[in-house]
Amino acid sequence: MKNKKYNLKCIFVWLIICSLMVAIMVIIGGLTRSTNSGLSMVEWKIISGIVPPITTNDWIELFNKYKQFPEYRLVNQNITLNDFQFIFWMEYIHRMLGRLIFLVVLIPFIFFLKKKLIPQKLKKHFFIIIFLIMAQGLLGWHMVKSGLIDNHDVSQYRLSIHLIMAFIIYGYLLFISLAFYNLIKKRKKYLIKNNKQIFFINSLLILLILITVASGGFVAGLDAGLVYNTFPKMGDSYIPHEIFNMKPIYLNFFENPATVQFNHRLLGFLTFLAAILLFVYSKKCKLHKQIQKKMALIIFVVTLQVILGIGTLLSYVAIPIALTHQLGALILFSLSLWTIKSLPFVSK
Repeated sequence: MKNKKYNLKCIFVWLIICSLMVAIMVIIGGLTRSTNSGLSMVEWKIISGIVPPITTNDWIELFNKYKQFPEYRLVNQNITLNDFQFIFWMEYIHRMLGRLIFLVVLIPFIFFLKKKLIPQKLKKHFFIIIFLIMAQGLLGWHMVKSGLIDNHDVSQYRLSIHLIMAFIIYGYLLFISLAFYNLIKKRKKYLIKNNKQIFFINSLLILLILITVASGGFVAGLDAGLVYNTFPKMGDSYIPHEIFNMKPIYLNFFENPATVQFNHRLLGFLTFLAAILLFVYSKKCKLHKQIQKKMALIIFVVTLQVILGIGTLLSYVAIPIALTHQLGALILFSLSLWTIKSLPFVSK
């Protein structure tokens, strides 16, 4: 019995480490984007690409390859070799961490699988996660390729999908981690029908967080954060005048920077309202104090997120504030998952 509990703890710790690595990957990805480093590596070599440039000749060769693509010709014609080395290292770290995450997930999983330590009902989830990580690598390169053809920037569509996929992988790992935590604690479910509304609101909050994150991907891809840097108004009105300038109208939601920024503001506000609704309803239902504390923490983080979002705008997307805002989204997402995973184990 003790060995079984110890094994479960080992798997739990491994999953938490994997979750943290993905979270760090999201932040480094944001930093890579913020420093315009993502297109510095113009090739995707899964094995040989692990070895970084060492000699001066290696650096010159890579720099010359970079010069053949639109970002250099249209934006970075004046950068030096030292400038190139900085953006290269940013993207290199991002890619190497992605490979490391894959190995840290895969190798222990094979070990635990051979030792038959993973519960049968949870095995399929690990195979799905490994598939998602592999797909994420392909999506990353697919995104980079969009900036190596005619445009000097990556597609906002591919960037948003790449970002939301990272959040899904992180959330999946965290959710399974919490499942193992419940197995370790041997917690019995006490789900009651009266809590269905709480589940719905909590699920709505998680969905809104993911949609808002996807919207943030479009904001980043279009540099929409630099269109209007005032709050609460956008220029001299609450709704930008050019909100539906593009035809057909639906394109505005994905390709019009002013509309994309407006959407992100609106979705952030709706997420804030959903968090408040969740907290108020938990009080009304008189849920366990532990759950109420988690929901109060969600209110605190979502409020901080709103402040950080405004700060990002007013600072003209200052990198430290923007990255903290992205980290805040991860924390809010984590708290929402933690709360919904805790609900079946409480009663009035």
